[in-house]
Amino acid sequence: MNFLDTIGEKILDCVLVALGRQLGYLIHYKSNVDNLKTQVEELGEARDRVQHDVDSAKRNVMKIEADVERRLTESDDIIAVAGIILEDDRPAKMTYCNGWCLNLMSRYQVSKRADKAASEAKNLKDEISKIKSVGYRESTQVVETVTSNREYEAFDSRMPAINGVLEALKDHNITRIGIHGMGGIGKTMLVKEVLKRAEKDKLFDKYLFLVVSNDPDLKRIQRDIAEQLDLKLEVESELVRSDQLRKRLKQENRVLIILDDIWKYLDLETLGIFFGDDQKGCKLLLTSRLQNTLRVMGTEKQFPVGVLSDNEAISLFEKIVGDLTGEFKSNMPQIVKECAGLPIAITAVANALKNKKNIYDWKDALNKFKMSCPIKIEGMDEKVYKSIKLSYDFLESEAKLLLSLCSLHPEDYNIRLEDLLNYGVGLDLFHNVHKIEDARYRVHALVGGLKDSCLLLDGNYNGTVKMHDVIRDVAIYIAAEEKHMFTIRTSIELQKLSKREDAVAISLPYTNDDLELPNQFECSKLELLLLFRKKVDFRIPDSFFEGLKDLKVLKLSRIWSGVLPLSLSSLENLQTLCLHGEVQNAIIIGELKNLKALSLSSYNIERLPKEIGQLTHLQLLDLRECSRLKFIPPNMLSSLKRLEELYLPDDVEWEVEVQSTKKINAMVSELDHLSQLTKLRICIENAKILPSAMVFERLESYRINIGKAWLRYRTTETPRILELRTSFQSDYGYKVLFRKCETLVLDHMNGVKNNLYELDSEGFQRLKHLTVRYNDEIQYIFKSMGVLDSIFPRLESITLFNVNNLEQICYSRLPTETFYNLRVVTVSKCCKLESVFSSSMVGCFSHLQEMNIKDCEIMSAIVAIEREEEIEVNSDDNIMFANLRSLKLRNLFKLKGFLSVVDSLVLFNGKVAFPNLEELKIKDMDSMKMIWSNQLIPDCFGKLETMTVSGFTNLKNIVPPNMLRTLRNLKELKIYDCNFLEEVFEIQGTNNVEESRDIAAAELISLKLRNLEKVKHVWSMDPQGIITFAKLRTIEIDGCSCLKSVFPTSVAKALSQLEALEIKNCAMMEEIVAKEEGIETTTLFVFLKLTTLRLYNLPELKSLYPERNISEWPSLESLDIRKCNKLKMFGSNESSMQETNGLGHYANLIEQPLFFVEEDKFPNLERLELDGGDAMNETCGRPSAEFCCNLKCMRLYGNGGKSTMFPNEEAPIARAGVSDFRRLKNIVSFSSTSFHYLMRLEAYGSDVLISLLTPSTARTLMQLRQIGIYGCKRMTEIVANDGSKAEAGDEIAFNNLRDLLLIDLPSLTAFHLGNRTIKFPSLDFVKVKNCPKLKIFCSGVLSTPKLRHAWMEEKPIHKMEGDGHVDLNATIKEYWEAKLETCDQKFAEKTDASNGEKNEHETNDDLERETTSEVGDTQCDGE
Repeated sequence: MNFLDTIGEKILDCVLVALGRQLGYLIHYKSNVDNLKTQVEELGEARDRVQHDVDSAKRNVMKIEADVERRLTESDDIIAVAGIILEDDRPAKMTYCNGWCLNLMSRYQVSKRADKAASEAKNLKDEISKIKSVGYRESTQVVETVTSNREYEAFDSRMPAINGVLEALKDHNITRIGIHGMGGIGKTMLVKEVLKRAEKDKLFDKYLFLVVSNDPDLKRIQRDIAEQLDLKLEVESELVRSDQLRKRLKQENRVLIILDDIWKYLDLETLGIFFGDDQKGCKLLLTSRLQNTLRVMGTEKQFPVGVLSDNEAISLFEKIVGDLTGEFKSNMPQIVKECAGLPIAITAVANALKNKKNIYDWKDALNKFKMSCPIKIEGMDEKVYKSIKLSYDFLESEAKLLLSLCSLHPEDYNIRLEDLLNYGVGLDLFHNVHKIEDARYRVHALVGGLKDSCLLLDGNYNGTVKMHDVIRDVAIYIAAEEKHMFTIRTSIELQKLSKREDAVAISLPYTNDDLELPNQFECSKLELLLLFRKKVDFRIPDSFFEGLKDLKVLKLSRIWSGVLPLSLSSLENLQTLCLHGEVQNAIIIGELKNLKALSLSSYNIERLPKEIGQLTHLQLLDLRECSRLKFIPPNMLSSLKRLEELYLPDDVEWEVEVQSTKKINAMVSELDHLSQLTKLRICIENAKILPSAMVFERLESYRINIGKAWLRYRTTETPRILELRTSFQSDYGYKVLFRKCETLVLDHMNGVKNNLYELDSEGFQRLKHLTVRYNDEIQYIFKSMGVLDSIFPRLESITLFNVNNLEQICYSRLPTETFYNLRVVTVSKCCKLESVFSSSMVGCFSHLQEMNIKDCEIMSAIVAIEREEEIEVNSDDNIMFANLRSLKLRNLFKLKGFLSVVDSLVLFNGKVAFPNLEELKIKDMDSMKMIWSNQLIPDCFGKLETMTVSGFTNLKNIVPPNMLRTLRNLKELKIYDCNFLEEVFEIQGTNNVEESRDIAAAELISLKLRNLEKVKHVWSMDPQGIITFAKLRTIEIDGCSCLKSVFPTSVAKALSQLEALEIKNCAMMEEIVAKEEGIETTTLFVFLKLTTLRLYNLPELKSLYPERNISEWPSLESLDIRKCNKLKMFGSNESSMQETNGLGHYANLIEQPLFFVEEDKFPNLERLELDGGDAMNETCGRPSAEFCCNLKCMRLYGNGGKSTMFPNEEAPIARAGVSDFRRLKNIVSFSSTSFHYLMRLEAYGSDVLISLLTPSTARTLMQLRQIGIYGCKRMTEIVANDGSKAEAGDEIAFNNLRDLLLIDLPSLTAFHLGNRTIKFPSLDFVKVKNCPKLKIFCSGVLSTPKLRHAWMEEKPIHKMEGDGHVDLNATIKEYWEAKLETCDQKFAEKTDASNGEKNEHETNDDLERETTSEVGDTQCDGE
């Protein structure tokens, strides 16, 4: 067979294989289609399982993993594609020629696509099945909640304390700060204001706010800390919990922990608040009524908060009550004087009197002040009590009782308004109110009045309130004295009050673990009992409730073992029962025949007891937090005839139809029998089993989910929410729901072919929020039929996601007032949508505030101009979005412009205006060549403050000349990944004298440029005389390869507000400030507020400015310069002088250094990071002593065999200053005080450094807390043995060193080999890893009295208190002895295993080689 035959056979084989594959699509047509159906069905089931988990995670405020969301989206896409294929399968089944000829081409295409789609579906299903976890909890940050300080008043008398605390927070030497003052003076308000300012200045990364109170519950405080740190504490042992918190806190940097309202000494280390040796910028801020408490807590700075001045007190009072005249004005100073300058007292009295228009009320209030007897409450001025009592006396009786109920909750507790409602219903608190919803109205009205009186505060969550601790203290006292309502905090109080016959209400809020309940309460008149969280397995005695015949309200909040006491059934008058926690015998609840309100929150109930059906007086049943509840007994719901409100969890399984007499579950149709039902929360998976429409007609409020849907959209607070994930059915029940609903979510809903308007022919008159997701049928949201006057008149937001067949939102002219209230438009992944609005629609969107459009494949314009033959459009009219505040456009690759002007390729042209736009984010629009037109409407973008531009491939500039003044209010500009961008600000000079005098001042504060590969200029020319950028505070430039300089000279000179400058990864940058044209003189640059300077990977950078200059950096705190090999760091004036040729002309220019040593002083420099670039080797002079005198952290990096350690002044190389690091042996100080404040010293990757410190240098490091040495290959000692003989008593003491880390040091033999005493009085942690030659820590005497924790290679060593300390020399010796013993054992084992195939001499040689190799691998050197 010749070569050609072979080739021919192979070609034939390939052809046959390909032909067979293609024929296979026809042969296996049916099986491929059936397989697609199977795979898609299985994929859908897998997707739904994961979606369920995702919905549950979102309800628990978890962040969903990106890959999970991506796979869910992919599954939706595959299912949608499969639907199209299966739809195309219908014509493929058709026959021709009287049924004899099959449509082979269609079958072939369908089969091929089905085979591919089935494969993709299977692969994705397998991937989805492997998903174990769908989300995670984001880092908790309470600062936004804490700093919502709306009631704060900025008094002059408070400013010294605020400024003092802020300065102390910035002082690295202060770690504990205290604020003290009497109760009601405003300590917490002041602290919140401090936090607000600290957050603004970015002083800390995390804030923990903890309320301690008079009777601190340590476990609650630990739990609060853990929750704010996203840590789960699943153990009860305080010691173990403390250890877990301590370890978790050590992982954080720059944490501020606020301990509010401390009354007595609190052992913070036992609690778990312990940062370890390195504070890492973490601090404590404490408040107390008692200054002595702050002293014993070890605060280093204490700030008093005093009373307001007379003028401040009067000003605060007048602000609340308004302008006063006549006798009101004359009486006011006397009333204010009685408040003694206490803000809480002034606020309480002013709010009580502000609506009193009769002067006699004011005079009566003044008399009450003067006549009232002083009341002594610990830590509270008697004037505070009088003031709050006066405010209380003005309340109506119901408000007084409601305030007393609030006082029964734990301090700083978020009190749910729904709990207050349940208490009120049970106590029959509200006169002439019989319905639950009416009672709710009354609760909200009363709470609003109490908040207006400043007796209640907003809680941390929607639907909650809180009490100021001082208000609570007074309310507790009043409730006990006047209402016989008691709060029990001690076992003594419990013994006394449990036998008090006149007690009406008793609360045990967060009681201590040693408090045990008596077998029986002997309080025959008790009507309300609240028991809050206690220890695990706490058990209520069986006879506990026997003496409480009149009890009407009972709340048990996660306090018991799960077993309800039998005596509970004796509470025949109980009307409200709230159980939160595990319930094992819920059947007993059925005995409480008079219950009106029942709230169960239990994770272990799967089946509701049928006995609940006996509660025929029940008006409210709340089971929404019973997350595992699936089964409700049949006929139970229908027996609750008086039920007005029903709240059910998501996963209840409903009976489909009456199949037999043995029904397992309740039927939804049972709701038909509840004629009083007005409020409902329910999920119904089967859309065919809805109750009758009459149920929906009666409902005033509902959250209803139909189909495989869960209520995931909880952002809206509307009372009527409907979510559908099913096929639309023209049922009257649906029509009622559509007509009444205010939030509508359509998710995977089918049956609406082309017009959403079909769902409600009345035009959705009440709808406020509309969301449509994953729909392949809807063509239009609205297609006018010319009947109604308005459509969606109340709609506030519309969200469209994956509406794949949507062609237009509105097809024709809109009726009057349609979309009139629309505020937010969000459109995403609508693949057939070419525009969002038509030009005729824009007038309907006058209130639009937010617009977010993204991922629409063919969208060519946001606003489309109608064709003239359809609607006449006046070409001179402008399109105005008058109230739009935020505009976000992303991934619109076919977009030609915001307005459809043919071939413009300009995003914003002169026909569209945004006079109030504040935020603009635009990303990934490949076709755009310009953002702005040359002719825009005046002030079109005049209020724009934040702008982000990224992913544009054709833009040449961002801010053209005509936009410089227009965008002068811009505060933040971010530009990323615009590959062809050449300029950011295009500047054009002007010859007009008058125009040049009108210099604009830009408001720009932050400028961030990233990955702009071709940008050559940030400013195309110096903008001097045109616009200034003096307010810039932060500049970050990264990955701008062609940029040679950053600032024109005039811009750099004006940067008086600049705080942070970071430039990195710019390959061609030569100087930071470009050379100024004109007369060559010495240029002065003053960076007055610059605190952070980072220059990284700038290989061509040579200087700050190429000409003669002086720079000042008085505020510089952090300096990081690495991989800048040509940059001259330090130099002298003389060495950098320009030389002349004798004729007055410059003949040569020596490169300018970054810092001049004679002139530069760095009084605030605390952090220094450097490496050993080449320019450092050529630098003239050396840094002055002032350069390092205040350093607290220094990190030094090796670079190509060099190091950045500073040379010994006495060494021969000192004459060259910081010069040849290749010969450097160690680091010493410039003077005896150079590193006096250094707290952290680290060295990385030096190939030449032999030691870190000389003995004389080591003695100056009095504040050093951490040493870390990593990857220094030639280092043999940390403290060099300089050869001098140590005299008697010669010692080196690292008094504050707490952490020592020695990692990857292959040549290290000891910390110090000299015969000196080495003392570490504070050392707590040592880690040694990959140091194979370290055989001894030091040769002299070693003292480590507090060393408790050490790591030797991978072996941890821990000593408990009382077990002594870790002996480093002994530990190292023991480690090597154990290692050598292991090596000897392995050698012996190999010798014994010799099989005799080799002679003894050869075997021993081989074993020796193998063992030697193994010893080397395990760091045994065989010595």
